[in-house]
Amino acid sequence: MIVYWLLIPLLSLAQRLPLRLCYSIATVLGDLVYIFWPGGRRNVLDNMRHVLGPEAKEKEIRHTARNSFRNYMKLLVDFARTSTTDPTTLENRVKGEGWENLDNALQYGKGVLLVGSHLGNWEVAAAILAGRGYPVSGVSESVGYEGINRLAIESRAKLGIELIPMEYALKRVYKALRRNEAVALVTDRPLSADEGVPVEFFGQRIAWPTGPATLAIRTGAKIVTGYLVRNADDNYVGEIHPPLEFEATGDRDLDAQLITQRIVSIQEDLIRRFPDQWYMFRRMWPPEPEES
Repeated sequence: MIVYWLLIPLLSLAQRLPLRLCYSIATVLGDLVYIFWPGGRRNVLDNMRHVLGPEAKEKEIRHTARNSFRNYMKLLVDFARTSTTDPTTLENRVKGEGWENLDNALQYGKGVLLVGSHLGNWEVAAAILAGRGYPVSGVSESVGYEGINRLAIESRAKLGIELIPMEYALKRVYKALRRNEAVALVTDRPLSADEGVPVEFFGQRIAWPTGPATLAIRTGAKIVTGYLVRNADDNYVGEIHPPLEFEATGDRDLDAQLITQRIVSIQEDLIRRFPDQWYMFRRMWPPEPEES
């Protein structure tokens, strides 16, 4: 509740101040959060050690982690402003390609699963999709305070985006796919060993959600990946990849594992390219036994 009542005036302020000034303030706030949130900082540092690899110097790891906090605060600025920004103005800040891949996936008539990770700027990406007339839904993990959940749902609704709480997702996702719509799913979520399926992610086996793979197998919906990331000018570049093609083996569990690994490999490549725009503030990899 405290976060909610702090968030409301900050979001209102972000809608009124010049964009460049908002981003400058966001950078400072990102540094403050990095300093005064030790738990989140430790998690991000551990994640970045996996992403950057054993050859990375500690200075590089800390610099990348700090930048991820800064970029996330800029994403919150975009969250505040997208619902009040003219769609043409927003699209003028984006250089993207691959729209034909989304159109081709929709031609099959069974809906599209837009599968990604907590990378780049999903707020602007969803707003651009909706602004171009694509019906878009997004599955979202609810937080503890209902006011924040309501704020997220209402702000997306202004853009024509339906936000589906994860606990009510299955039936509403099936309905959206039957209407041949696009449903966005973010799947990089830490799981215990008995959840999801085992996949290889940055050289280590971890558990990963199988939701997109299972939905694709059951419904025939196409899986489409892609990205939209911030560039040095605080504008955006992005790409929509071709639909993921796979041949069913007849073993649904095996198929789900194979499809999920392909999704994870794509996300790994993108995170490796844009590590400071991966916003994973929970520990993605389990600690080593001696660390536990």
